[in-house]
Amino acid sequence: QVVIVGAGISGLACAYEIITRAEKDQLPVEVTIVEKSSYIGGKILTTHADPYTVEGGPDCFILEKPWALMLIREMDMEDQLVNTSSQASGTYIYSGRRLHRLPDGLIMMIPTKIIPFATSALISWPGKIRMGMDILIPRRRETGDESLASFVTRRLGKEALDKIAEPLVGGIHAGNPDNMSLLSTFPRFLEMEQQSGSLIRGMFARKKAMAEAMKKRPKTGAPPRTFFISLKEGMQQLTNALADRIGRERIATGVEVKTIQKTGSGFQLLTAGGQKLAADQIVMASEAFASAAMLDNFAPGLAASLRQIPYVSSSIVSLVFRRENIPHPLDTYGFIVPRIEGRKIMATTWSSIKWPYRAPDGKVLMRSFVGGAQQPELAELDDEKILALVRKELQDIIGITAEPEQVWINRWPRGMPQYVVGHQERLADIDRQVKEFPGLHLTGAGYRGIGVPDCINNARLTGQQVLANLP
Repeated sequence: QVVIVGAGISGLACAYEIITRAEKDQLPVEVTIVEKSSYIGGKILTTHADPYTVEGGPDCFILEKPWALMLIREMDMEDQLVNTSSQASGTYIYSGRRLHRLPDGLIMMIPTKIIPFATSALISWPGKIRMGMDILIPRRRETGDESLASFVTRRLGKEALDKIAEPLVGGIHAGNPDNMSLLSTFPRFLEMEQQSGSLIRGMFARKKAMAEAMKKRPKTGAPPRTFFISLKEGMQQLTNALADRIGRERIATGVEVKTIQKTGSGFQLLTAGGQKLAADQIVMASEAFASAAMLDNFAPGLAASLRQIPYVSSSIVSLVFRRENIPHPLDTYGFIVPRIEGRKIMATTWSSIKWPYRAPDGKVLMRSFVGGAQQPELAELDDEKILALVRKELQDIIGITAEPEQVWINRWPRGMPQYVVGHQERLADIDRQVKEFPGLHLTGAGYRGIGVPDCINNARLTGQQVLANLP
């Protein structure tokens, strides 16, 4: 008997892995998922308010990490995939009270095309020269972790950190670059430095290797895919499909686990409603701090270690405007805002420009991001204040003065894990303690990747560990 706590993408993918493999190999395994909230999907939450499709959490996954695409193909859902729209491309960065298009060839924060980078007004000429000096700066001799801020300042300079890396790279995690662990978030940058001696040389080598790999890839007849991919009916189409494959009768929503007790070779889960669930193995697929509260009873040391993983709050405000009420050309997928600009939103995505099937012609659906590690208090404002804040920001940045026709506000209190410097050491300590309790497993965004593909991969590996522990 396996009980999984949490019906987000991690819990669902773990259950899918266990059930499909157990059915194939005729293994005697029963799986139950318990979920505190009233719905299935966790941070993946799509609202269908005809004619709008509104994402309350992640709106896509990246092709570079293959695990989400692999799962979708396994479930025969590839025909439901959608590429980013061809009507726009790229993104803007807000700097100096205006929007600058991110220069073509700037990959993450690394310039790979000279002319677009040189002609962009985003970075000053001293800043451009400093970024180019990356080719001359020797690689770091010390090994181990380093903050994003330290790394980027050392290799590309302070202006590159403030205007590009912080909003573009740090913004993915809603994090603070001053303490964000590069080893845990973007280890490829450290690898580039060590292998090529320079980020610029390393990115050129990586682009060349990827081009060669694409040439050798067998042609499948499938349509070409963009870097970001979503689903026609929104990301919750994936979690709904997983729930159907698992069997919704195995998923109990509205069930809060208060504590877990060790019982001989197994476990007993006590719910807020007084129910007792017996399990031979348990998978904690909830936030690290939530898992800690449930494990305090028999694993206080492990619980204390789990509480060392910080989380920050954020809110997503989605709005609909008539196209004629937006003076901006909307010729990218949105804009990001560096913290040095002193604004109160982190970014805005023009959802119906970025994706098809999100809004009818003549209407624009967009969503703005508030809070994160830099301004967590803003995510906790009441609906009236947070809407007023977002409307003021959109007026100042892209000139929208009209009232939105519809609004949705999705709040994620302590919803985004932060991989701060030393995260790998914390994980090693957590892994060591978990081994002291055979049958206990941890998975989720708090550990080894926050994106949808990473969550799927780690959850499926956890499912394999569950099966490997069968008597």
